[in-house]
Amino acid sequence: MKITFRSIAPLAASLAVMGAVFIAVPVQAQSVETDPVVATINGVDVRLTDIENARHSLPSQLQGAPLRDVYPVLLESLINSRLAANEAKKIGLDQSAEFKHRMARISEQILERILLARKIESQLTDELIMDRYQQLVEGAKAQSQVRARHILVDSQDQAIDLIADLQGGGDFATLAKAHSTGPSGARGGDLGWFGPGQMVAEFDEAIKGIETGTFSPVPVQTKFGWHVISVEERRPFPVPQYQDVREVLANELLAELGQAYMDQLRGEAEIEKKSFKEVVEALQQ
Repeated sequence: MKITFRSIAPLAASLAVMGAVFIAVPVQAQSVETDPVVATINGVDVRLTDIENARHSLPSQLQGAPLRDVYPVLLESLINSRLAANEAKKIGLDQSAEFKHRMARISEQILERILLARKIESQLTDELIMDRYQQLVEGAKAQSQVRARHILVDSQDQAIDLIADLQGGGDFATLAKAHSTGPSGARGGDLGWFGPGQMVAEFDEAIKGIETGTFSPVPVQTKFGWHVISVEERRPFPVPQYQDVREVLANELLAELGQAYMDQLRGEAEIEKKSFKEVVEALQQ
């Protein structure tokens, strides 16, 4: 699944807000020959691996962007961070209680990421991803997409009158243009193709009982108002190609494996927790 990187401006703004502080799991060290210097700050080198480390701390949707696109922003951010960090050390902030407290939390987060990466990524095999894809395929076979029209009105009585007009030979699209309060009214009520779960529950449920080529015999109420629905066509649910969804499926599995591993650690640990109410009561004592 490719990520198209259209602009580095939003990234630059985000880094400015965050103070350009990067916390990342280090990439594998490279030799000097393959790890060129990208900048020198007061005699101290910044290397390509520093850029790569910073890149891994970006939001997931940007990590797949070409390095050439994010390189300028990451480099400037690293320079700013080094300069600020050096100045902070000069005035002793690295020895402050605040710094040590925050570093302890950061260390825990980094160790968590390293642990999960080593424990979980080895479990994520091509076979496991393919199995999940086959589940997706089988699930798609049991579903279908629907192309429908609807007329949305404010009252049940008005919807009943419209159904009577349709039963008398009225044209659905014409009535929708004349009476529907929904945005699809201008298109004759055409909603296009949609699948299960894309409409509100009441609308979805009503669709199941309407035969293709017919309209709802009674009005359907949702939070938007009263609907008269016409089912135009049905077709099998389209199945995406494996390569198009592989990354999405892999991320889903990683999240599930990570949660399972954390559940295991929790099950093996002795944990005592206090509710927020108990914390407030303790503060009031």
